[in-house]
This record gives sequence, C-alpha cells and structure tokens, in this order.
Amino acid sequence: MVEQIIQDIKQQGWSYLEGVLDASFLSTLSILYADNFVPAMVGKASERQRMEEIRGDLTFWLDPLNPPSQLRELIHLLNELKQHLNQHLYLGLKDFECHLAKYPIGSFYKKHLDRFETNASRSLSFIFYLHEEWNDKDGGELILYNQKHEIIKKILPKPGSFIIFLSEEFPHEVKPCFRERRSLTGWMHTKILN
Repeated sequence: MVEQIIQDIKQQGWSYLEGVLDASFLSTLSILYADNFVPAMVGKASERQRMEEIRGDLTFWLDPLNPPSQLRELIHLLNELKQHLNQHLYLGLKDFECHLAKYPIGSFYKKHLDRFETNASRSLSFIFYLHEEWNDKDGGELILYNQKHEIIKKILPKPGSFIIFLSEEFPHEVKPCFRERRSLTGWMHTKILN
C-alpha cells in the first residue's frame, strides 16, 4: 500500500486505493457515530461559521495522541505513512490532524481547496471511508479538479477505501449524499500543531 501511495503522489499528486480497511473493522466503528458530532464550520479562527449552502457535514475532532480505542490502529497507520512519505518524498511532514465526519442524507460540500491562504502548513489531505455499504445510486462522490478546474477524477466513496492528495494542488467537492456517508478525514502538516 505505502509503495503505491508514494509512486502515485510522485507521478500525479494523488492516490486512491480500495479495500484498505476490511468489513469487520468497519463494523466496529458504528458506536463512534452515535453522538458528539457538531455541525462543520467554514472559515478560519474567529471567522468560522456554519454555512449549510457550502457544507452540510457533521464532525467530531480526534486527538491523534489519544484516539478512541477503535481507531488506534488506523492512527498508527497514518503515523507510519507520514514517516514513509518523508523518507521517500522529502515533504517535511511533522504532524497531522483528523476528524470523524458524517454527511447526513442530502448533504454535500461545495468545491474548495484545503490549504488556507494565510496558513500553508497543510501539505496532504486524506480520507478513509468508514461506512459499511455504498452503491452507485448513493451519490456522495469526491470530485478532484486540477488547477484549471477541470475534473480529473470522480471517486465513489467505497467502504474501506482511502484517498490522499496534495492539499494545495487539487480543489475538490463532495456531491450530495443519498445515504449517510462516514469518513475519517484529515491533513498532514509541515509544522507541529498545538
């Protein structure tokens, strides 16, 4: 898996892998989606606000140093991936942040870039899809665009799949979902986070 990700990022700036997480692992995560989620915000710091016309997901931020027991193995995998990416691609990754996300039926996230103009530390964006079932008719596709805003990839959020991409290179959006869409979403940074 790691070798494929490194090769893909080197060649095209993104990597998508199916079947990274198996069904038995995904079935253990349902309890994490019971409560504690809050509406996701847009903007930075004091300008953060809820804007459902831009995004409708709910999030639960995780502490990577003290994750829920069900996610410890996944957080360990992310730490190992960060080390390999630094070894082979010299990205200078120092830390990462992540949250659980759920998109209720009908929700979406309009096209955006994950890297803030005033803070360029987000280097890589990543998503693990954690729902147990997904069909073509369920929507919720992740659309990756190039810098000219041309579609380069449509990704159906298949259970257990993983995508990682350069945060500053790929505007992206989540199309409306017709089933609850669940993920662990995060960013690898070139600075230590507080």
